[in-house]
Amino acid sequence: MFKAVLTKLSISTGAIEQLSLRDHAAKQKSIALAALLLSVGITSATAQELSIPCDEVEEKALAAAKLNEVERISAFKPASPLERVDPRYPSSAARKGREGWVRLSYVIDEEGRVKDPVVEDFFGSPAFKRSALSAVKKWQYEPAIKDGEPTQQCHQAVQMDFALVGKTGATRKFIKAYKNVDEIFNAGDVEAAEEALNELLGWDTLNRYENAWLLSLDAQIAGAKGDIEREARSLTRLLASNGQKRFDNAVFDDDYVAYVLQRKILLDTQRGYFADAMKSYSALQEMDEQQSRIDESAAIINQIETFIASGKNLQVPVSMGDNGRWFHTLVRNKFAFNNIQGELDTVEVRCDSHREKFTVAEAHVWHIPQSWGQCQVMVKGDSETKFDLIEVAES
Repeated sequence: MFKAVLTKLSISTGAIEQLSLRDHAAKQKSIALAALLLSVGITSATAQELSIPCDEVEEKALAAAKLNEVERISAFKPASPLERVDPRYPSSAARKGREGWVRLSYVIDEEGRVKDPVVEDFFGSPAFKRSALSAVKKWQYEPAIKDGEPTQQCHQAVQMDFALVGKTGATRKFIKAYKNVDEIFNAGDVEAAEEALNELLGWDTLNRYENAWLLSLDAQIAGAKGDIEREARSLTRLLASNGQKRFDNAVFDDDYVAYVLQRKILLDTQRGYFADAMKSYSALQEMDEQQSRIDESAAIINQIETFIASGKNLQVPVSMGDNGRWFHTLVRNKFAFNNIQGELDTVEVRCDSHREKFTVAEAHVWHIPQSWGQCQVMVKGDSETKFDLIEVAES
């Protein structure tokens, strides 16, 4: 069994404004629940393209070299899209006005085809997942070129949004039900509020606007119960459902979005999801008129960076989700598994410029070459399995 000194980073919350999601939501309720949702089309998808190759031969050679000998020695031209098939809007969801999104990751092979797409998360109808996967498999690229030869390009990401043209904000029926749940929660009966919320989440007519408000309320209930895993996930999904200010279809205003990002920085730091915390900080830095929140969060980011550079191991406690998959972005180039309770099948490492798939063993430390870039691990196993992922210190 892997032995390690397991140290949790203690983050001071003194500099963080203790604004509750419940209080902020109450301030916005009177105006936001009546606003219109402006949609940009039947469906939309925006891909994050990364200009880094995935060449197994070269990367294995680079992996064998000393770190100070690793250099980028070849010209690389990233893949460019030739055809992107729009996902089909499931007719059953369209009839009921249901909206949502799907977040996927995939690889572009040497022939410009999409390979091994994986659903990282989704919200809304399960049919959205099938439609998104079917569409992305048909996408075609001009393949990436390195040294005049086609090569793979790894770690692509896309969120596909399913939105109906002309869809307005919350329905009167939803507003009435939401206010009922909120009143129960404000009265202090968290368990009854959670039960009522779950009933509301079971509606098959929810649009994107309503999704965002329900995720906000779910985060509030999770926070009241001290469930930071659930709260962090709900806030992540809230941001995915919120829309964008530049498209004039955002559900929440900038101040609330900034608060959510600030809250996520704190929660993700407490969970050991340092890469996610730093990503939220970068998003916060790009917002206008949020300097006070940026300054408050900078102290936490500085502590994260100090901890990553330290000689202490980082422990991330994990409970596998219902779909039997768990995703995590690494901040170090060595990791291991410990205290596995249940069955883990495989771990796939998807980096900027390389990917590998392994079986899982506790008595093994994975060393990832620096030349592979930032890496994400995808762990598969039984849904009820628990384990610790250890990001191992250099020392």
